[in-house]
Amino acid sequence: MIKKSAHTMTELLVASTVIVLLFTSVLGAYMMMKGISLDSIANNNLQRDVNLLLATIIRGPIEPGGEMFGLRSAVSMSASLPAPNTPLPSWPLYQDSIYFTSSDDNIRIFFLSNNTVVYESPTQNPNKRVIYTAPANSTLILRFSAISVDQQVVNVYISVVQQNPNGIPATGSVVTNVNLRNTPK
Repeated sequence: MIKKSAHTMTELLVASTVIVLLFTSVLGAYMMMKGISLDSIANNNLQRDVNLLLATIIRGPIEPGGEMFGLRSAVSMSASLPAPNTPLPSWPLYQDSIYFTSSDDNIRIFFLSNNTVVYESPTQNPNKRVIYTAPANSTLILRFSAISVDQQVVNVYISVVQQNPNGIPATGSVVTNVNLRNTPK
């Protein structure tokens, strides 16, 4: 005798419901992890960008002739013209530009303009060059401040905050002190 068994409609509905719940749970976890991964990538990219920008400000962009003039090679610096001997009390607490003189006695400038960092040098053509542009939907902060009375040390702060569609902002920031090593003694 052959016994035939079939599933009841209730059993099929319960099994279908369990499968749908399991599938949506797995899909929801996947979407959440994908969002977290994209946020992490955006944060890492911004952090990389600000680290590279800081390195460029410290070392300087490559100019004609292959020379690099940055804060590391500065002989003196100031918050405003006339450079380079602006006394420390005249420095604003936080300045978004810095004037510095290098070993070739030319005044160079790093400054913030419309969410971009610009490098100005009299030895390059054109004189102004954008060295970094912040991504869309972001805010760039660049701050310089003298932290020693003799202006031998400047504090550099860079921050980029980018608004993302999911509402969680991506951020990258760095702060360091640069010691002027080439000042006349």
